[in-house]
Amino acid sequence: MALFLVALLAFLSLGSGCHHRLCHCSNGVFLCQESKVTEMPSDLPRDAVELRFVLTKLRVIPKGAFSGFGDLEKIEISQNDVLEAIEANVFSNLPKLHEIRIEKANNLLYIDPDAFQNLPNLRYLLISNTGIKHLPAVHKIQSFQKVLLDIQDNINIHTVERNSFMGLSFESMIVWLSKNGIQEIHNCAFNGTQLDELNLSDNSNLEELPNDVFQGASGPVILSLLLHCWAHLQSFFFVVCGQREHISEFGLKSKQHPN
Repeated sequence: MALFLVALLAFLSLGSGCHHRLCHCSNGVFLCQESKVTEMPSDLPRDAVELRFVLTKLRVIPKGAFSGFGDLEKIEISQNDVLEAIEANVFSNLPKLHEIRIEKANNLLYIDPDAFQNLPNLRYLLISNTGIKHLPAVHKIQSFQKVLLDIQDNINIHTVERNSFMGLSFESMIVWLSKNGIQEIHNCAFNGTQLDELNLSDNSNLEELPNDVFQGASGPVILSLLLHCWAHLQSFFFVVCGQREHISEFGLKSKQHPN
């Protein structure tokens, strides 16, 4: 009887597609929550619905790590103090993926410009508490859903460049950029977007917005920011100097600016 149970458990384990001794599978969720995990498992179940890598010691998320997982809906990479890089095509060609969470990885310095590609159902992308110096390239995501882009607490991000969010979504989007180290936002930064909400609060070194920052954008309908009596904002909406957080409801519409 004991041998039968052992054989049955082995059979079920094989059937689940989970063979990594440090990770676990249950109901479509593949969880690695172990500091001994130093390399991406080679046997990730292709039918996984959710992948979670928590408290691991992965230094690199290798090229194409999750590409082509047809049933995958959620990915979490969090609480990793040795992660340094996310390579190309990691989040690529995932038709059902709607949520990506990358957080509490202070040594993450590099996300390849081709890391995010062809994610038609993406609705939430979180990148928080990392060491990255530039906003991730999102122009190849091309979601058909309304997207919340949540990039917060990345103190080494200093600049929001022109066309930073073009191609993220064919629908409207919410962009949260609070508590970063943003010092400068370029003209046409939001070109080609439909902005429902933009949050720039708690970027203490951001002292002005250029006149054409929203050139080519529809919106934002709601703008949240930490005010410092910015004269440059007065052309957009009524400014109350000294008010900590100001939410203005207005619509800015203009023709899309050329690339």
